[in-house]
Amino acid sequence: MATTICIFIASASVAAATTFGPNRAFVAPALFHPGSECTFVATSASKTHLRRSTTRTRIAGTANGSGMDAYDAMSSGNNQQPATATANSGQSSASVTSTPKWSGQNSYTQQFQQQPDTNNNGMDYSNSYTSSYSTNSYEEQTTGNNQHAFAAAVAAVEEESDDPYEMQFTNYLLNLQQEMEMAAAAAGEEAQNSQPMEAAPIMETIMSQQQQPQSSSSMEAVETAAPQPAIVELTEEEKSDQFLKMVSNEVEYKKFLNQSPYSLSDLEVSVLLQRYLDNLEDSFQKNNGKLKGEAKLKGKSIPKEERKTVVVLGTGWASHAFVKLASTYDIRIVVVSPVNHFVFTPMLASAAVGTVEYRSMTEPIRVTNPYIDNFVEGRAIGVNVEAKKVQVQLSSLSTVTGAFKGIAANGPCRLEPEPVLTQIVYDDEGTVQRDKTAGAGGVIELNYDHLICAVGTASRSSMVPGAKENCFNLKTSQDSKRLRTAIGEALEMASRPDVQEFYYPDEATQIEAREERRRRVRIAVVGGGPTGVELSGELCDFFAQVCGPNDAYQHLRDDISVMLIHGGNQLLPSMDVELRERALEALQEQGVDVRLNTRLKEVGLDYIRIGEKGSDVVETIPLGITVWAAGNAPVPFVKDMLSQLPESAAGSGGRIMVDQWCRCPTPSLDSFGSILVLGDVACFESQSKYDSEAQPLPQTAQVAGQQGSFVARMLNRGYDLQHTPPKLPDLPTSEEFSLLRVWLASRGLEEAPGFNFLSLGLLAYVGQEEALNQVMVGNVPLFNYSGKIAFVLWRSVYLAKQASSRNQALIAFDWLRTEAFGRDITRL
Repeated sequence: MATTICIFIASASVAAATTFGPNRAFVAPALFHPGSECTFVATSASKTHLRRSTTRTRIAGTANGSGMDAYDAMSSGNNQQPATATANSGQSSASVTSTPKWSGQNSYTQQFQQQPDTNNNGMDYSNSYTSSYSTNSYEEQTTGNNQHAFAAAVAAVEEESDDPYEMQFTNYLLNLQQEMEMAAAAAGEEAQNSQPMEAAPIMETIMSQQQQPQSSSSMEAVETAAPQPAIVELTEEEKSDQFLKMVSNEVEYKKFLNQSPYSLSDLEVSVLLQRYLDNLEDSFQKNNGKLKGEAKLKGKSIPKEERKTVVVLGTGWASHAFVKLASTYDIRIVVVSPVNHFVFTPMLASAAVGTVEYRSMTEPIRVTNPYIDNFVEGRAIGVNVEAKKVQVQLSSLSTVTGAFKGIAANGPCRLEPEPVLTQIVYDDEGTVQRDKTAGAGGVIELNYDHLICAVGTASRSSMVPGAKENCFNLKTSQDSKRLRTAIGEALEMASRPDVQEFYYPDEATQIEAREERRRRVRIAVVGGGPTGVELSGELCDFFAQVCGPNDAYQHLRDDISVMLIHGGNQLLPSMDVELRERALEALQEQGVDVRLNTRLKEVGLDYIRIGEKGSDVVETIPLGITVWAAGNAPVPFVKDMLSQLPESAAGSGGRIMVDQWCRCPTPSLDSFGSILVLGDVACFESQSKYDSEAQPLPQTAQVAGQQGSFVARMLNRGYDLQHTPPKLPDLPTSEEFSLLRVWLASRGLEEAPGFNFLSLGLLAYVGQEEALNQVMVGNVPLFNYSGKIAFVLWRSVYLAKQASSRNQALIAFDWLRTEAFGRDITRL
């Protein structure tokens, strides 16, 4: 009996401490273990608890059950019974007061109901424990007047109570009821005009997640049996499960409301400290080899003679972070990419409408680190994993005059969206030969000690018929440039005389001309993620400026339209619910036609076909421009690499699986650790404390940039990547006590730590100088902002994250120029 009483008391104490703060617990911490042998001793804290129960009874009586939780109603029922009432009377306390309407209070109240009273003339709370949450009783209590009476009673008690925790409790009840109403509204439930929200379905969902599963026979017994005695015998497993469910109750409740279960107590201070120390180390290491070859932390003035060769594929976020931080004293770096620059991809939407210029947000990779061994403008087309060789198709470096190829002036431009591929030719010894066919560059082979695979992804437009041929992408600076040109052409095409009504005498032809004009300036954006939402907002800003009164295209202000097509039921699925809702409202206020739960069926030259999920109805919409911003696919090089790797290397979405040091599986131990996969192409699985299974990290710039810095740091330190975990190799005595080795030994980093992603939040621009900010540190949310203040923070972060001070100055000047003189509509 003592053991059973102990578990209820301990559980109740944990719940009280969770809700009201650490000072609210009224049992000793030693009682927290569910299997401990203990008895309950009345204390002043327990008397305070009973006094508050009596106070809440007054609220329950005034509110008549509307809005109060189960605990308060049952307490009021017991207080209304005579003091001599016992469990043998044959009547439940529910017969005195009707079951109240649930207001969103957590299920820990049930644990309080099981606690016997040792200081109130033997009053037994067990009579109320067997009362069930009846749906009929909810309907009987749903009156608008009762809800107002409850609020008035709460206000009266707050005025009389001298206990600050009593006020906190009542405020908590009201906040929970508001949260439940918001959750019901988000699910599409419509509340009655004069009735409070029906919370029974929501309560049953939460209770089914939190309560221990019971057999059908036991459930029937609970519903039909007479009131049970106060002492209920439980097995050790049931006690443990009940205790754990009690502790995790608030977490499950937050998950039900689509809220983050993390709090400030989950902040990993050790990770922040290590990240700070890493940044101190990086400030020295990134300059190694850049000042006359000097390595400050190793005390050497010339680069190593036997440096390892690292071939970096790509110039995206991961590659740029690696090249910027890597020590050219320790490693020889060769970068391979079809383009010679890094681009700040979050601002591609701004560049597509002229808010900023392309060159303001790009940085040449040779400028990022002038001391890299070489940069090869080409595309990786094959790899020999065991031989540690990569085949590279060189880009055809021809200008529009064809000066480097000796052909006519109409030679192909080297910035074509689809590069010209060539057949790889091997000789008898297996060496790659150059293919000097017209219109294609040669193929070379590069040896490496470590291969950094950060080739990124391609647009997944091939999944929809016609999308690859007729959609504009937004992944590179050239994509942004082509889209900007297309928008300017659409405005000019819609201004031509053949689509003006006054050129035609009959009404039917005038209607056709007007519809054709509107088609030419109708733009559809496919994808409701950050890229699609920001592009829609930027387009609205652009058209509001150039089509306003007294502006260049004022005659088109009633014809232009923007449509956003998204397959999900909410925009920006990675953000919190309130920010998703605000994104939808902001775009709709600007006139964007947002189509949710809609799939793209087909894309034509001047039309698209869409259909709502679950419906066979297909709608054909004529338009002028379609932009693809939905989904990514692996590039051909990744498929070729996966064909040479073990089956365990295949990750979700065609990505390559990596371990916590970004190494992918290889066929043999000799080649293990030679290939490191970063960025969008890497499938790095991470499991947080509140997730039941590991999930791949998102394909974002934050993840790619942090992975690039992590790998550069490992190679700078000299870890042997063939070991698991990677270890520092043995060095001669002259280098064993270098400053770098002493620094690593003092931090306990003889073995390389695994990669930890530290999220700093999410940002999105929605137009009209309004942005959405979800600020986080790791998995812990700090605050959410939307509106003008969030717009200032959005611009501040984007300005601070630019590649160099040169880019920061250019971006700031572009913003000032746009505010003062508007966006440039010149087509070059």
